[in-house]
Amino acid sequence: MIIGIGKSPLADFVNRNFRCESVYAYPKFFDNKVLLLENRDRAYIHYIKLLVKNVSKVRIALWPDYTSIKKVSKVVNLGLLRGISFIVPIHDLSDLEIVDKLRENGFRAFIGYASDKKFRDYEIEDFLKEAKRPLWYLGVSTKKELKEAIRYGFDGFDITGYLFGRNEDRKDPRALKRNLEELLKTVSKPQGRQSSILEFLSVNWGV
Repeated sequence: MIIGIGKSPLADFVNRNFRCESVYAYPKFFDNKVLLLENRDRAYIHYIKLLVKNVSKVRIALWPDYTSIKKVSKVVNLGLLRGISFIVPIHDLSDLEIVDKLRENGFRAFIGYASDKKFRDYEIEDFLKEAKRPLWYLGVSTKKELKEAIRYGFDGFDITGYLFGRNEDRKDPRALKRNLEELLKTVSKPQGRQSSILEFLSVNWGV
């Protein structure tokens, strides 16, 4: 299971203190939710241009919401994006067509389940019935959402700092370290890898 962390102080902390192939912190995991949801008609253009500027650092990225591959091809040479695995946010099950087109054109694409109900018009059971792996759980910010992502066997998910509770805990390096360790243990258990948890942790956390 892959864990993504968008642009944030949490991503900076992980980049300084983690060595883990399964944890992708910004810019390795690339997103800009504020930009993408701000202006549906034009935001994807600015987002794709920003993505191209960082393309050598990116491994997984959000595909712009509601946007066909045809539209993106008018902004950038698609060949520049071949090394990236994309997560397509599914707001309506008809958005699965975007995933199909990406895959038909040789792109690796996760199907993204929107954790926030205001960004989708379906239930998780309908999503799981229609979506073909790999699957991504978008925006894990509560323990309930984390449990749901694990229970339904998602292949990856991205987290926000809110998953780790109080603001003071998110600012405390020791508390943050402890919470990250607990997250990795929780994710490892269903996959039968708890004995190898130390491979996730940096030798020197600097705290």
